[in-house]
Amino acid sequence: MKKIVLSLLAIACSLSFSMAQEQPATQSIKVQPMFGGKSKSEAEQKQDEKFLTSCDKNFSTRQEASKFFMERGWEYLNEGQTDTAMYRFNLAWLLDPGNKDTYWAFGLVTAAKGDNGQAIGLYDKALAIDPKNSLLLSDMATSYLALYKEKKKKKTLKKAAGYLATATAQDPANAYALYNTSMVKYYEKKYAEAWDYLHKSRAINMTQIDYGYVMELVAEMPDPQGFFKQTAPESATDTAQN
Repeated sequence: MKKIVLSLLAIACSLSFSMAQEQPATQSIKVQPMFGGKSKSEAEQKQDEKFLTSCDKNFSTRQEASKFFMERGWEYLNEGQTDTAMYRFNLAWLLDPGNKDTYWAFGLVTAAKGDNGQAIGLYDKALAIDPKNSLLLSDMATSYLALYKEKKKKKTLKKAAGYLATATAQDPANAYALYNTSMVKYYEKKYAEAWDYLHKSRAINMTQIDYGYVMELVAEMPDPQGFFKQTAPESATDTAQN
């Protein structure tokens, strides 16, 4: 019942915007992080005020409203609707600029669109609020790894390694950080260590493993534990030896 009520409240809040904003164009500031960081026109400012006033009437706090729009944004992002997700995250940010999850979400969407440089700047904003968040640190490292793959700069790889070390220090069971640390070791040509971290990761959560990477590692050094086969698998279960 609560979800139904909140959905109705969201519809009421959204009525403050035009249909064009509900289905934003790719170049619109509505689908750029923090509305593109650009000054808004007087009409746009009035729309913002109307939206905030509507949410003030329908939610107990702006933080609650921000959380609600974040949840809707994650739903759209999981469906692959990145622009619609970004718009919802922007609404969440408008409601609560201190919500670290908005900057985190901005970074994830931006990285998904291929701009890891900008994503890093957005993750920085989130980390300024929550510097010890292991998963957030892992996502930051992922963007640095993506940049390293593009340009092969050692300082970029070093940055990734630093964030991953902090992430695993905060949460030794962070499988994603362990997996990415394996990749760092691979790029450093420390293949035995790469296997060690890979096995630590897959023992916790095997679903995130990229088997293309596994085959690249196998090509450099056979799996010391004999868990992974020498040929590319058709599925995760085919990869592991029984």
